[in-house]
Amino acid sequence: MIILSSLGTGAFREARYQLEGSAEIITTGYFAEAVQRWYPAANVVILATEAALASTNGQVLKERLPHAQTVDIPNAETEAEYWQIFERLAGVIPEGEEVIFDITHGLRSLPMLSFLALSYLKVVKKVVIRQVLYGALELTPRTEGAVTKAVDLTPLIRLLDWAQAANRFQDTGDARLFKPLIREQRNASLNGVADKLESLSQALFYNRTIEAGKLAGELAQKINVARTSEVEQQHRPFLQVLDQLEQSLKQIGFREHDDAVLSLQAQYAQIEWYRTRGHYAQAVALAREWAVSVRSWQATGHLSYEAAARKGAEDWLNAALRSPTQPPEWKPLLLLWDQLTDARNDLMHFGMRPDSARTRADKVELKIKTVLAKLPASVAPLGLNLQGA
Repeated sequence: MIILSSLGTGAFREARYQLEGSAEIITTGYFAEAVQRWYPAANVVILATEAALASTNGQVLKERLPHAQTVDIPNAETEAEYWQIFERLAGVIPEGEEVIFDITHGLRSLPMLSFLALSYLKVVKKVVIRQVLYGALELTPRTEGAVTKAVDLTPLIRLLDWAQAANRFQDTGDARLFKPLIREQRNASLNGVADKLESLSQALFYNRTIEAGKLAGELAQKINVARTSEVEQQHRPFLQVLDQLEQSLKQIGFREHDDAVLSLQAQYAQIEWYRTRGHYAQAVALAREWAVSVRSWQATGHLSYEAAARKGAEDWLNAALRSPTQPPEWKPLLLLWDQLTDARNDLMHFGMRPDSARTRADKVELKIKTVLAKLPASVAPLGLNLQGA
């Protein structure tokens, strides 16, 4: 475990520091000394400029924390110096290390820079930020023998986790990182949201279209309940993404026995859900299955997910594609059917077919985007309106 602190040139003022949960009061002018006393087994790493080490504070550091490792850093006056600080900080924090971060002393920008660096290392080096402490000298009561609190800012570290979860959700649609953040035994409604979120993400990830449609509807209901329940302060960041989440759920939610047109529109919304998040393999594969569903609806007036019915619909599409007398209203979708099949097979064979081995990935992406963009127009002659789906 490492105590990461810094050394500035400002004058120290002695105070009686106390950490919440600890009965020990430590009198010192340098807060890092108190932190080391509370965590004697931890190694101390001090970020300090040349000027800070040469000042009287540098002498205090040698006397009070003689075994501390000092890391020489520039004054953080330019962008290049910011990156130097980051590199030197990253160099002294081993992978998987636990860090207690003291933000009390140092250059004004240094705690901010260090915090941003640690937030990055938290992801790429699995660094665990165990505590963030601040010796709140300015909050000390003006009475004799007053105690200065060591303010624990650790709960705010959760914002990093919320940010990572929100970024993952916005970029990929994967909401599973929210579950450990909102899972709270004291709030049954939020627990229900967490469980449904995980189930929905799994259904979408593993191409369970019908299950995803059903779960989306159930999750929307649970979110409505959660909105009216009392929310713990640490869960408030989740409220910022609820509107985005609900908008997606309204579009992709359906039940297996819903009206055929509504189901087809919701399934098309799932295609768009995959496409807008860059999941092109899933988007094109679902689009091909969706075309089979469109034929099933046109032939029978309803959707069937039975193997025989879907095989019959697929056979009809293949036969109609080869027929010299194609039904005119089907021509746009039949043309796309051939392109969807080719794109799906290309992706599923990982470019190992002789006719696609030399096709670059960016060309494949453009091809898929072009095909998917034609879906609404291809089914319009069949009476299927995807406007707003």
